[in-house]
Amino acid sequence: MKLMDEVAGIVAARHCKTNIVTASVDAINFHRKIKKGCVVTVSGRMTFTSNKSMEIEVFVDADNLVEADKGQYRAVTAFFTYISLDREGKPLPVPPL
Repeated sequence: MKLMDEVAGIVAARHCKTNIVTASVDAINFHRKIKKGCVVTVSGRMTFTSNKSMEIEVFVDADNLVEADKGQYRAVTAFFTYISLDREGKPLPVPPL
């Protein structure tokens, strides 16, 4: 989950170009197990913005290198909500998508 939060934070910071803070994590869905020996890729995309917050969907994909026939698969998805902050830590408006 730490990697997922870091990726969501990068997406949020790139969008706002300000300090950001995680407000909540919602709907963590564990689709499949990640086995030892898999290479994990974490990615995210902005799905929604309002004046006060933004929502980022995060994907965790696993690639089974030991059992190559299994290939790459989606292991986890989640939604993170972030808030943009000024230098004093007060909320800022979020730019639209």
